[in-house]
Amino acid sequence: MDPGSRGSVARMTRARILTGLLFPAMLVATSPALAQQASATGPAGADADTSIVMTAPNQASQPVASRDAWLQHDLEDANARSRRSRNALIGTSAAFGLGVLLAGIGASQCEKISTVNQYDELSCNNAGDVLLPLGGSIAGLSAIGMITSGIILGVANKRKRELQRDIRRSYYGRRLHWDIPSGGLVF
Repeated sequence: MDPGSRGSVARMTRARILTGLLFPAMLVATSPALAQQASATGPAGADADTSIVMTAPNQASQPVASRDAWLQHDLEDANARSRRSRNALIGTSAAFGLGVLLAGIGASQCEKISTVNQYDELSCNNAGDVLLPLGGSIAGLSAIGMITSGIILGVANKRKRELQRDIRRSYYGRRLHWDIPSGGLVF
């Protein structure tokens, strides 16, 4: 390879890299989300008195029916998460029981040999050699799974209770009450 061709390869590689970087940047810059943001903020020379109002979805500026719809959707999602976590806990508990059963059957195929001034040994037949470590491994791993899925289930149920409480409060909050800022009765 002559030195002149190396420089042209380097220029071609740089050109490809620049093209590879500029093309996605142009796509991102012309995306609809950025266009919406630009139209929401207005043109660059807009009046100084225009302001962007940014509110959270659960604030009072949103209609009550829309807020309830979002809460119901979140509650359905929380119910699904809770159901999946409960199924995981049941599955890992069943696996733990199976592991303990296999380890118990394997342990029954072994006998303990006591020796003086040494550690005790287990002498197992073929079934005991296979079932005892297999059952112990399954029981140990599923115990970790039970602990993990139990924690996840507790968190999911807490989230579900919080959503149910928010829904109850939104229903009860619509009754007639005294509004201090307005100085009158409001619904």
